[in-house]
Amino acid sequence: MRAIDTNILVRYLVRDDVVQAGQAEAILSTACFLPLTVLLETVWLLASRYSLSRTQIAQALQEVLKLSSVATQDDAVVAWAIERFGAGADFADMIHLLSAHSASSFVTFDRKLARLAGAGAPLPIETLA
Repeated sequence: MRAIDTNILVRYLVRDDVVQAGQAEAILSTACFLPLTVLLETVWLLASRYSLSRTQIAQALQEVLKLSSVATQDDAVVAWAIERFGAGADFADMIHLLSAHSASSFVTFDRKLARLAGAGAPLPIETLA
């Protein structure tokens, strides 16, 4: 199984280069691993360079996760992070939460993070005053 880079995922999603889009589609049709860092960079790139909306980005990533050939660190938790992003959460914050899965809690000053993560967060969130 090969891990894919952001440029592969972005070419697959935006198809702004016909040749590279075809190559990216071929890669994603075989068993591949999608690192969390690639997801994080992809969200940033799609929003900043391609001006896609939060909803468009979340829907596109959800479609990628439906591909039987694509694996992530934890498909269910990654799907949760994408869903929370689509609902208004900061994607980087959601990746921080799921990356900290072995911790007992996540400590922050950001009350909004706790609210937007919701009750289904992968670990308890402690907010400091």
